[in-house]
Amino acid sequence: MGKKYSEKEFKKLIKKHISNTDFVKVYLDNDSAVFGFLVKFSDDFVMIEESSDFALMGIKIIPYDRITSIRNNVYDKVSKAIYMDENLIQFDHKIIDKTNLENAESLFKSIKKQDYHCIVESKKNKKDLFSIGEILEVNEKSVVINNYDATGRIHKKPDKISFKNIDLINFNDNYSKVFRKYLK
Repeated sequence: MGKKYSEKEFKKLIKKHISNTDFVKVYLDNDSAVFGFLVKFSDDFVMIEESSDFALMGIKIIPYDRITSIRNNVYDKVSKAIYMDENLIQFDHKIIDKTNLENAESLFKSIKKQDYHCIVESKKNKKDLFSIGEILEVNEKSVVINNYDATGRIHKKPDKISFKNIDLINFNDNYSKVFRKYLK
């Protein structure tokens, strides 16, 4: 949560950025950041249309408690103006509406139902993990991803990821949408 805001004020700020379609920089607890447009949130997750080089890059889901602050300064306002002038703010509201942010189980089930492969960044025993692939199973505590590597080979054993270890989730991004066509 934003250090200078109460919980209520921070949620009000997120709602304002969504309503105004503001371009923002979201700071995370590991000193990284995500640029884009906030489109939806819940008590557990924030959904952002990630952007880079004046292009929408797909949807990133951030666990709410990983966010330390949100910036929307003069640089971000100029970026938004360019996105608008170039007619680049084109969200797929069907995907946004069909993605359930109520909890991790409902989130992954809604991504699976929409038939997206996803990318999950997580930690296990202080080790950073990267899983990409089809969602095979979802239960109340974990998700199972049919992970594949950079050669397009599907691993023999899928990755089981505990929800408590998840740092970021991506889907509807070019990388996973294109790569899935070339799996072996």
